Formats: sequence, C-alpha cells, structure tokens
Amino acid sequence: MSLSPNDKYNQGINPTSKRLREGANSGDYDERACKISRTTSSFIPNLSGDYLNIIFNCLQTREDRNSFGLTCRQWFHIQNNNHETLWFRNNYDPSKYPKVSPESLARVICKLLIRFQRLKCLFPERLPGITNIVFHMLAELHLSLSPCLTFISLSSSDITDKGLEALAKCCSSLEMVDLSRCCSVTDSGISCLLQNCRKLGSLDITYCSGVTGIGFQECAQTLNRLAAGGCIFEQEGITAIVSRGGLKYLCLKTPNESAKVEQGCINIEILITISKGCPLLKNLLLSNCEEVKLKGWEAIGRNCKELETLFVMGCQRLCDMGLQAICDGCNKLSELYIDEEKNSCSYSALELFERKKPGVICLWP
Repeated sequence: MSLSPNDKYNQGINPTSKRLREGANSGDYDERACKISRTTSSFIPNLSGDYLNIIFNCLQTREDRNSFGLTCRQWFHIQNNNHETLWFRNNYDPSKYPKVSPESLARVICKLLIRFQRLKCLFPERLPGITNIVFHMLAELHLSLSPCLTFISLSSSDITDKGLEALAKCCSSLEMVDLSRCCSVTDSGISCLLQNCRKLGSLDITYCSGVTGIGFQECAQTLNRLAAGGCIFEQEGITAIVSRGGLKYLCLKTPNESAKVEQGCINIEILITISKGCPLLKNLLLSNCEEVKLKGWEAIGRNCKELETLFVMGCQRLCDMGLQAICDGCNKLSELYIDEEKNSCSYSALELFERKKPGVICLWP
C-alpha cells in the first residue's frame, strides 16, 4: 500500500506521539512537562535588576513602558525606579471636575510622589490650588520626596511661604528651583528654602514682587545662578544676595522702562555692590537701568574680570567712557547686547569697541 505525503508525515511523528502518550499514561509526561514549565516560567523573573533596567530603557514608546510594569511585581518596581520625570499636562480646573476635590487630587499626587522614588524632575505648576496641599500632606506625614529629585518647577503656581517651607523640609536635595511669577512668595519662604536646600545651585524668582532680597542672608555657597528680573530689591537685599560671592549668572532685567529707583530699578550703588560682590560673574543681564551712570559701568570693568556676556538693553546712560571702561576691563567679554537707540554711545565709540573686540557687540534694533 502506498503512502500519501501526509501519511508519511504522520508516520514519522507517530512513534514520538505514542511515546508521549504512553509516558502520559504512566505519569512521566506530567512530571517532565511541569519541570519544563517551571524552568521556563521562572527564567525571566529571575533576571537581575541590571538586565531588567537595560530591557526597560530599550523600550521606545510610552505604551510599552506602561505595559512593562504589568508583568509582575518585580517589573513593576523596575518601572517605578526608572520614572525620572513627573509633570501634569493639563491645567486643573475645579469647575470642570466637580467630583474631584483638591484634597482628593492632592492625595493621589502624594501617592505618585511616594511611588516614584527615583524622580529627578517635578513639574506641578499646572495645579493651582493643589501645590500647597500636597506639600503640607507630605510634611504632616513626615515623608520625604525622592532623594534623587534635583529640579522642581513651580512657575506661576499659588505656592506660599508655608508651602515652600514644607517643600524644603521634605526635599533637601533640590539643586534647581523655578519660582518665577509666584506672587505669594516672600523673603521668608526664600530664606527657608536656602537654609534647608544646601545644594541649591540655580534659583528663578522672576517677577516675584514680594521678594526684596533680605531672605538671601542665609544663602547657600553653592548658589551660582539667580534669575530675578522684575523683583523690587533694596540695597540691603542686594548685599545679602552677593554676600557669598559665588554667583556666575545674574539676571536683573527691569521689565518696565518707567520703573523708578524706589521701585527696585538698578542704580549706581546696586551695580557697584554687584560688581564687588561677584568676582566670578560670567553672565550679567540688565535692562532699562536708566539710573546707572559712568561710575557703575567703570565698576563693572574694574571688578568683573570673568564676565563673558553682558546684556544692557535700554540703559540710556551708557556713554562712550562707560563703554570704553567695559572694553578695557572685561578681557573675557564675548557678547555685549546693546540696542541701537537707547544708549548714549557715539558711533565712533561703538566702532572703536568693534575694532578692539571684533564680533562682540550685538546691536538690536
């Protein structure tokens, strides 16, 4: 009798199938199958954390990364440990979510902050009315945020001095903090932040109208970058800011040309204090400093030997002699931003500066 191809194929596997069936009847098949199953199922979970971290970091899409933690508890922890940034895409509007109270949302956020113990960056600025509650909850529970958390942005949030105090106590590892447009923050909150976060290197308090600078008396020596445009600083406050002498970047742009000296505009005395107190200064950004005359510009040329970038837009009393003092004193200067009209420099003075330092002047229309 001839065999069809299918019969030959079936005949070839019949002995194996028969042996498996016989083994199943005798009990051997179940034991071997269980052994194989146990070996296969236990292989992946037994991978070390280093290998699992490599696998997780190779995942390209957010969907794959979110699905990774659904495999088992170990993989869930790997996913949590690799979560470095937490931000909130949409603004929270209580009127759109009447069933979600600020307290309930704050509790959810607290759980997320506790869950992700390797966070490096946090952006809760889109949660008006929530930020203070979150930090107060953490403080009441005596909980600390991720020891890896180095940057937090609270720009335009409703954070207050008490909320800032709670944040500083539960996260002393902060190195960069953005408080721009936080109108409820005063010198008291700044002082608490600086006392508790001794690694703080960068601080943005742009348009924080309640800050006068006095809170910087306990400034950390690590602070080297300060953005404070629009703040109403007093002479005592400026003295406190530069007291440690470590600033390398300082932005004091005055947003309004009509700002007067008593409203925080930079004057000669303030500029002299800055130049003497910041010998390491590399970037100085000023604007609309109508009260700064020749002595102020001479102080910059005499004391700011490390200066590389100088922004003097709207400084109408920058004259030929002041420009010459900057040219002769600031040997490392590579960028000088000046507008074409709002200054007192002659064309010949600008041309002489350009010959001595070609390509340094950036004229703005």
